[in-house]
Amino acid sequence: MRAISLGVVWALEMLYERYHRLLYSVTYRMIKDHQVAEDLLQEAFLAVWQNASSYSSRMGSVQNWLISIMRHRAIDHLRRLRTHAELRGMPLEDAVTSEEMVTADAWDAVWRSVQGAQLRRALALLSSEQRLVIELAYFEGWTHSEIARAYGLPLGTVKARMRLGLMRLRSVLERLGTVES
Repeated sequence: MRAISLGVVWALEMLYERYHRLLYSVTYRMIKDHQVAEDLLQEAFLAVWQNASSYSSRMGSVQNWLISIMRHRAIDHLRRLRTHAELRGMPLEDAVTSEEMVTADAWDAVWRSVQGAQLRRALALLSSEQRLVIELAYFEGWTHSEIARAYGLPLGTVKARMRLGLMRLRSVLERLGTVES
């Protein structure tokens, strides 16, 4: 991933060779259309090429990161299809005047993007110990016990770091206006 983030083409080729079959099958199971699955796969690898520096091994394996990218692209595609299907069954006058059909997805996406940026900023302000347990629990799905075992920490220490980290995170997000007090 480091080589890809530095623009080394052969590294992306190796990554593609290693994971393209798995990622294609994940996408095809969701989409059920060969051409769309191939297009989404190509888009995902382009995104990896452009954003490889955003990968962090602390957040999980490269394979899980790639699967997550593919799943999100497939879900976005299915949502677009649903929106188009809803518009097709709607008279033109209703579609033009329907505020939620025109802007709901766009505003939701913008708000999620703002929230994500604020969350990343807030996480960066936590101690590394607090950030680690929160990221493992919330972004990787680890239990408190799994974190304790993997890092050789007492369970109470993991829970305390989690609690204190979440309290600090909430405080920072309240100041940023992301959550209400």
